[in-house]
Amino acid sequence: MVDPIGIHWLKIVGLFTTSQTQRDVRARRGIQCRSVQLMMHGGDGMAVQAMVSLDGTMSSADAERSSQSGSKAVLIFQIGTNNWQRQGEFAPGSGILHASFHESMNNMPGVKSYSIYPSKKQTNPEDDPTFRVFKIEHDIPICESVSPNSSYRWHSMTEEQYDAYLKRLENEICEFMDAVEAKECKEFDYLISHHAFTNAMTAAQIVERRHKEGKTKLRHFNFVHGTALKMYIKEKEGDPEYPMRFLTKCQGSGVFDGLSKTSGVWVNSEDYIGKFLDCFPNYPKENCVFSCTGVNQETFCPKGTTVAADLSTFLAEEDRQKVASMKRLVTFVGKFVDWKRLDAVLYAAQQYEAKFPDVGTAIVGTGPPDAVEKYHTMAKTLGLERTVFLGPKGEQPLAKLFSMSEVGIFPSYNESFGKIFLECMACGCPTIGANSGGPKEFVKPEQGVLVEEEPEWRSEEGMQRLGGKVAAQVIKALEEDWKKTKGAGCVGFVTKNFSTVAQVEGMLANMKEWSRARAFLLRQERRRGQEDQREKEGFMASGPWIESNEIEALVADMSSTEQSDLLQLCTR
Repeated sequence: MVDPIGIHWLKIVGLFTTSQTQRDVRARRGIQCRSVQLMMHGGDGMAVQAMVSLDGTMSSADAERSSQSGSKAVLIFQIGTNNWQRQGEFAPGSGILHASFHESMNNMPGVKSYSIYPSKKQTNPEDDPTFRVFKIEHDIPICESVSPNSSYRWHSMTEEQYDAYLKRLENEICEFMDAVEAKECKEFDYLISHHAFTNAMTAAQIVERRHKEGKTKLRHFNFVHGTALKMYIKEKEGDPEYPMRFLTKCQGSGVFDGLSKTSGVWVNSEDYIGKFLDCFPNYPKENCVFSCTGVNQETFCPKGTTVAADLSTFLAEEDRQKVASMKRLVTFVGKFVDWKRLDAVLYAAQQYEAKFPDVGTAIVGTGPPDAVEKYHTMAKTLGLERTVFLGPKGEQPLAKLFSMSEVGIFPSYNESFGKIFLECMACGCPTIGANSGGPKEFVKPEQGVLVEEEPEWRSEEGMQRLGGKVAAQVIKALEEDWKKTKGAGCVGFVTKNFSTVAQVEGMLANMKEWSRARAFLLRQERRRGQEDQREKEGFMASGPWIESNEIEALVADMSSTEQSDLLQLCTR
């Protein structure tokens, strides 16, 4: 009997499936060596596991045939930070993006996605077993100081509350995953956590927990959204609203300390690669890539809506009389926080509404009560008679508003990506923003313009200057009729470059590549450990052993098709 320590384990799937192939290999190579484990999958879904030496001899006594009748699809689990837009609850951008990933993956052949996300209001679906709601009794915790959905900050949690949240999340995800695997008759392949924060740390715990249970297939990947990274940066800068707490906690967890707990990272802005690596310098740069955010063009597309026929359906009763004098519309969408710079929008509206009596402004979004009161008061003080506040809106209403608008204005400071620009463009509406952050990567003259940044924008005078820059571009867009001259090109630009399907396909390709690289590194580490053990116990003289050059020689003797199949499958 061969000592297990003296065995090189080689997993080859789908190659040594016929006796003819084995005879061919034996004829080409006369290597006499210790046994190698071959995992052979037949086309009928059955698996044969046997001890086979590379001279082609199979020990039938060691062969075991077992049924593998489960799903052959790639199984993916996603952990969301924010709620999806359903059951009457408005969703922030990351929640919408998570839902879009989930839907797109489940529309792809050979892929199945399951998901979980938190909500105080929503309940589990009755007709869709692919996602569950992580039920909480408070608003969704947020990284930033304010949000349209919540004012409950992670920084306000005690350590006990924080630990209890993460542990319950971990347990509910593991329970869900176990139930899915029992139904699918296979293990999950990939685990995606959204935001480089609590979900990432929870995912790393789940991978470690499952590996201890013998489920070693799972690989973890993280999608970095902007808010957690901004929180870390503010903690590093010493912002009094963000005392240093969670950056050190995340660093200490080791989740981004090399590839052992996270096999790959996506960021939604190229600018964020450097910022992420500043926070987690031990993470390999080559496994941190920009994932170009996609747009669901079944939802965001020209709707044929008009100001005259459709705007009144969005307005409160007291605002409907304003529509009579409005023939054209400028639209802003964003939460009421300082860096979205709604102040500049209102200053701009004062100028372009004065010049064009038929132009009005729609403000979509919300924030804490004091912020809502501030901006309503500011609009009245500036005498904006054709500016209307519509509150938060879902995707379908937004698409209708963009479709009837002449231009969308989003002058955020250092926006992480700027998906709202693409959603607006997809509806045939050009855009105006500020020359900072993610929009610099894709807003070109053919789709709109980015105004020069205002260094002193946090002061009232600086915000007024920024408003003047925005107003000048809105006036230009109206005078040159950008809607007519740029609108169709905006739609084509999004279709060509920013579909959700293309983004998800790219992510799947990344995960396969990163998983192969990770598996190779693990095998190398395991092999070095085995060699050290053999040398310690005096086994090195008992060879011959299958060395890397021998495997390469074996592969070199195969056909190009066999080589391709073998090299791909050996790195799974």
